[in-house]
Amino acid sequence: MHEKGRQGVDLARKILESTTWIELPFDSAENEAVCTLHLLDGTDKCFDAMGFILRDTKTPLYVEAKNYDSSGGSQAAAYNEFLANAYSITAKDLESGVDGKREFMWFTKHPFSLKKWPELISMDAISAALQAHSSVLKGKIISADTLKLVSERLWLIVVHHKQTELTLTPDELGRIEGMLNRKRR
Repeated sequence: MHEKGRQGVDLARKILESTTWIELPFDSAENEAVCTLHLLDGTDKCFDAMGFILRDTKTPLYVEAKNYDSSGGSQAAAYNEFLANAYSITAKDLESGVDGKREFMWFTKHPFSLKKWPELISMDAISAALQAHSSVLKGKIISADTLKLVSERLWLIVVHHKQTELTLTPDELGRIEGMLNRKRR
């Protein structure tokens, strides 16, 4: 992982963990195997970070943390690939008979696809991404039920780096987590 990518993961971890609802103990630089999932086409996808949403039952969360500084570049295209991968991974789980109940988050510092913004986690957006990245389907037909499921499991978070000034310090977070006991420790 290059420096800019590491900074993106660190920003995501700091902001998301300060909510007390998310724990991101793994990143691809140090835990590649834990951050890697298998697609229908037999290829692997390594996410930037992996952790949990701390609900009654911990929900696995796979995060792509993007440290973009401008609207130019490839963020929209990379996001479409992310959508296709999330679908393919979920479809592979369902095909195997074991739903991993994974959720997928795109965490970025810069908005993108503003004219499409309200639809970026919709079934239609996922379907369009699959049209562009059809190889991840390995010839399988797109399922409306799986589209709906993936759409419900997607997160799209845009932050400004100054939001770190509004997060809890590690000491504050430790005290709050102890009272909330979301990690069940």
